Amino acid sequence: MEQPNHLLVVVDPTVTGRQSAVDKALILARPLGATVELLLCDMAREGGDGAGRPGEPQGSLAQHQDLLEALAVLFRERHTEVSTRVAYGDSLHRAILDYVRQSNATMVIKDTHHHSLARRTFLRNTDWHLAHGSPVPLLLTKNNEWCATPVIMAAIEPDPSKKSVTALNRKILSCATSLAACMSGDLHVIHTYIPTALAAASGAEPLRMTADLAGSLECETSFRLGQLQSLARLYGVPPARLHVQPGAPEHRIVDLVSQYKADVIVIGASSHGRWHRMIIGSTASSVLESLTCDILVVRPDPIRD
Repeated sequence: MEQPNHLLVVVDPTVTGRQSAVDKALILARPLGATVELLLCDMAREGGDGAGRPGEPQGSLAQHQDLLEALAVLFRERHTEVSTRVAYGDSLHRAILDYVRQSNATMVIKDTHHHSLARRTFLRNTDWHLAHGSPVPLLLTKNNEWCATPVIMAAIEPDPSKKSVTALNRKILSCATSLAACMSGDLHVIHTYIPTALAAASGAEPLRMTADLAGSLECETSFRLGQLQSLARLYGVPPARLHVQPGAPEHRIVDLVSQYKADVIVIGASSHGRWHRMIIGSTASSVLESLTCDILVVRPDPIRD
C-alpha cells in the first residue's frame, strides 16, 4: 500500500474545542507529506415531518463553516495544505462513506466513542459501518496522546494457504510500517489464536494441562511464530518484536496492547457472513470497544482464493 498522502478528517459538530482526530492529523500530516481535508457531516433532526422525510439539519451552514475554518487554521500554521467540506444526509455513516468513495482520500481519521452493548450488536453504530465499508484505511482515535516514541502494533493472521489472508496481512503490515516510520515509532507484530490442541482436547470432562497437551501447545506456538517471522521479515521487524499468544483474539489483543503500551493497533476487518455481522459483529468491532489505544482498521482487497 502506498503511503497515505491525503487525510480525510471527520469533524464532530457537537464538540467544541480541540478534537482527537484533528490533533492526530496534525501530527501525521507533515511527516507523511500529506494534504488534509476537514469533513463535517450533518444529519437531519430525528423525527422529520412524520412522513419519512428528514427534518432540518442540526446546525447552520455558517456555524459549520466557522468551526471548520477555526480548525483549518491549526494546519495552516504548520504549513499544511488544508481544505474544508460540509456534507448533509439522513445517515451519518452513509454521508461519510458516500463522500469517501468520491474523494481522493487515502486515509480517514475519526474520533470514536463508547457504545452500549445493544447499540454495538443490533443498531450497528457509525464506527461499525465505517470499519466495514471504508475503501481506505480508517484511523479511529480516542481521547489520548501518543507517546514521544509511539508503539505501533500490527495484528495479523498468517495463513499462507489463502491468498486473500496473505494479501490482507501484507496490507496491514504495510500500513503499520508506514505509520511507525512517519512517527519514528516502534513496530510490534502480534498473532493470537485458538490452540488446535485445546480445541481437540476439550469435551465433557474438565480440561487438565498434561505434559502431552503442554508439548502440543508449545509446538503449535513455535510453528505459528515461524509463520509470523517469515512474513514480518519482509518488513524489517526484528524477532524480539514478534508476539504469538494463544487465546481468544478479542481478549488477547487487548492484553497485548496493555502489556506493550501500544499507541495504535492496526487490525483487519475481514468479511464474515451476514448474520455474524448483524448479531455479534467482527473481531474488529468487538476489540474497538475494549481497547484504550487508537485503532487503524484495514479492509481486505477483493481477492479470491
